[in-house]
Amino acid sequence: MKPRLLLATLCALGFGIHFAQARSINDIPAAKESLLRIVSPKFYRSLLVSPVEGWIVVRGDLLNDHLVGGRIVRSEMGGSYDRLALDLAKNLQIIDNTRADMSSRARSVIVDLLIYKIADGTMAISFAHFDDAGGNQLRYSGAAWMAVLRGDKWVTIEPRQLAPHEKRGPRTYTLAIEPANSARSLQGNGRPSIASMSVTGGEINATHALRER
Repeated sequence: MKPRLLLATLCALGFGIHFAQARSINDIPAAKESLLRIVSPKFYRSLLVSPVEGWIVVRGDLLNDHLVGGRIVRSEMGGSYDRLALDLAKNLQIIDNTRADMSSRARSVIVDLLIYKIADGTMAISFAHFDDAGGNQLRYSGAAWMAVLRGDKWVTIEPRQLAPHEKRGPRTYTLAIEPANSARSLQGNGRPSIASMSVTGGEINATHALRER
């Protein structure tokens, strides 16, 4: 199946009925702010109303551009996705452009993994943010890690455009973190060009490619 058609099939069918009391990114600390610039505006709007099936959290300390001491601090769904969350935290690259505004102390980073049930199976989305006062007010840019589970393999949804030296792999992604008043982003000026897709229905205009790993 062609990547564009497969992506449309997965995403246009949606996550199913949204119940009033279902948990969404509105209920997850820093999720709305962190995801704002690392998924497309259309996809972001669908996440606002889509129920989250599972939420796994890893905390680690930032050392240069990667995390050390990553550990699970929140586990759901019987721990089925803990290993995936730890791998994503271990491989995450962070470009910290807030150093001039902060002390030299080690900074704690939270890596979130959200699990969604979709018509064709399971979708996972990962993002990260600083775990300190004001962390939810910083600007996060790049492209969120996204994948769908097909059988026992994760099929990653890859951005077609990456910034120079931006690391991307089966369980690797890169985030840039800027001060709140910064006009820059990981891919230069403004919001990066990443997935234009809906998880709750509507027209699909995919700018990601599916890659099985």
